[in-house]
Amino acid sequence: METSQQSDYKIILYRTGIIAALFMVVMIPIQIMCFLVWPHPTNIVDWFTLFNNNWIIGLISFDFLYMLSMIASIFLYISLFFALFDLKKALSLFALIIGLVGLTIYFSSNTSLEMLSLSRQYLNAMTEQEKALFIASGQTLSLIWKGTSYAVYYVFNGIALILFFLAMIKNPKFRKSTSYIGLTAGILMTVPATAGVIGMTMALFSLIPWSIFSILVIQDFNKIIKQLRLTE
Repeated sequence: METSQQSDYKIILYRTGIIAALFMVVMIPIQIMCFLVWPHPTNIVDWFTLFNNNWIIGLISFDFLYMLSMIASIFLYISLFFALFDLKKALSLFALIIGLVGLTIYFSSNTSLEMLSLSRQYLNAMTEQEKALFIASGQTLSLIWKGTSYAVYYVFNGIALILFFLAMIKNPKFRKSTSYIGLTAGILMTVPATAGVIGMTMALFSLIPWSIFSILVIQDFNKIIKQLRLTE
């Protein structure tokens, strides 16, 4: 039997996972709504204009909210790891490592704050040469934003979800429906959103199972917490 201190420690971990999963579920419709209300500009000058007119909308459009969701993913992955580690040590460890590596790579691709700074410098530029230099820098930031790092992050997190599925499928703490929904999201995420029409389509469809998976994980974590309370 676990001590009260051990149970409290695990409960804190699972509650952290619940908060993280809930945050990501809430962020998905908010980000979609923001994209529909404020479509992405089609060129760098328009991006600079957007940032200078309303820097908050500029940051949101440049995936700043998405970056916050990825921070929440760290806590969700850690919570899943601790829930699965007792029965599937290797799989849960590999899932956590690959997921965290992918998220770390993603953070290097998000250049929203750099874009904000560059847009202000562009606004204050005195000559056309200076403006041309800032436009070129903005194009570089845009390429980094949806470049190799983003693609690698996307695939790594798809693989992490598949590994979590393999660790979860026979674990009595989680329902099989949770496992299979997570597997579906993972498979859809193995093709990055930047891979043309197919990638974008799969990315959009992956939001559905990912949202359901997050909700199911919240429910399963709550069940685990109740069981821990009973064993104290």
